[in-house]
Formats: sequence, C-alpha cells, structure tokens
Amino acid sequence: MLSFVPIVIVVIMVIAITSLLINLTKRSSKALFSGSRIRWMFVGYFSILLICTGLSPLLPKGEITYQKVDVDQLERDSNELYEAAIQGNIENVDSKYIVKTRKFDYTEKQLNIAVVNEDFLSASIFVERKTTNDGKIEALHYQTGSGLNEMSISDLMQPLGINIDKNILMLENPEKIRLEFSQFQQAFPINQFTGKGDFSDTNNFYGGTSILYLKIPKDLELNNTYEIDLQYVE
Repeated sequence: MLSFVPIVIVVIMVIAITSLLINLTKRSSKALFSGSRIRWMFVGYFSILLICTGLSPLLPKGEITYQKVDVDQLERDSNELYEAAIQGNIENVDSKYIVKTRKFDYTEKQLNIAVVNEDFLSASIFVERKTTNDGKIEALHYQTGSGLNEMSISDLMQPLGINIDKNILMLENPEKIRLEFSQFQQAFPINQFTGKGDFSDTNNFYGGTSILYLKIPKDLELNNTYEIDLQYVE
C-alpha cells in the first residue's frame, strides 16, 4: 500500500500544475507564444522536473536477482586460463572453471578429430602427451565466466559435446541459447538533474574463454581432417 503513495503524490502535483496553467491560459487573451505565457510554461515545466527529481528516490525499486560481475576480472581470469594451458600448468587452474570431464579407454594408434556438422569449434584445443601409453584419453572442458552489462550469465553457458565413436573424437558446440532482457531507466527529465546520459540500447557482452584440454597417450597420432587448430603443450 505504501508503495503507491509516492505515485499518488506525483499525480496530484501534476494535476495541480496543469490546472494552474489552464486557468492562466483562460485568463490571458494574448498570443499563444507571448512572453508571459512562455514564462508560465517554463515555470510549469521546471516545477514538474523538480517534483519528479525529488520523488524519484521514493519510487519502489525492484529486487536485483542477478549477480554482478567485474568485466576486468573476467578478462584476467581468461588470460590466466589461456596462459596456464599454453604452459601445461592446467592443473594449477581453479577447478571451478571445469565444466565437463570425460575419460575414454582407447588403445588404437590413431584418432581422428571431427566437429559435428563441420561447424567452427567455439573452443580452443590444447593437447598434452603423457609420458606413457596408458590407453586412456582425458578431455577437460574449461570455461571462464561470461557477462552481459555487468550481469553474470555464466550459469547459462553449456559445455561442449565430447564423445568417441569408433576411431573419431566427435566434438559438438553447445546448443545456442536466446536471451531476452528488459531494462528500466529513468526518464529524460530526471536524467537532466542526475547527470546520467540518455537512454541507450547498447549491450556489453563478454563471452569468456573456452578451452578443451586433451591428455592423450604418448604415441597416439591425432588426425585433424577438419582443419581444427590444435596446440600441443610441451
């Protein structure tokens, strides 16, 4: 009930000012854009601005249900992950960035790598050769945080599809998701006093870094028939 009080006050103020302007108009027989009338119109407009500015902090505010993120921190996390993968220090990366882990028994001498539907793979692939031929392939998918307009959307990001079919390692991009957002912003009259800019529909998206880290037997030969960029870790 109390949340409606500020709105009622604004409505009453606007009606009062409007009535005053109407009465002044009826009493005056001067031209529409006479100096006196323009002066009163300016006073009325200025009064509305003051009222809106004063009551704006009292208006009900919706609860923020999303987690805010620091884009600079997201970039640092991505750089740290990428450097760790290049240097073969992936074990030192925080496990919270591991979104999927697969292990396969594989004793063949060769393994082909393919992407479903021949899409462009959304992740970088790093390959680490083990010191022994243990007959096992480990695939770890790492993904750093993602954000949109300082709002975390990391929980919405899905991992890669990873599977071995006979002698082919099949990789599949996550299913695309469609995000729809609604945004509320103070009106232009209020922004004139708060110093905030005009309304803008520009969105700042940061997708994070996606890495598939493969640990393969020492002598396993990888055949890259889809021109996938493989980076071998020394």
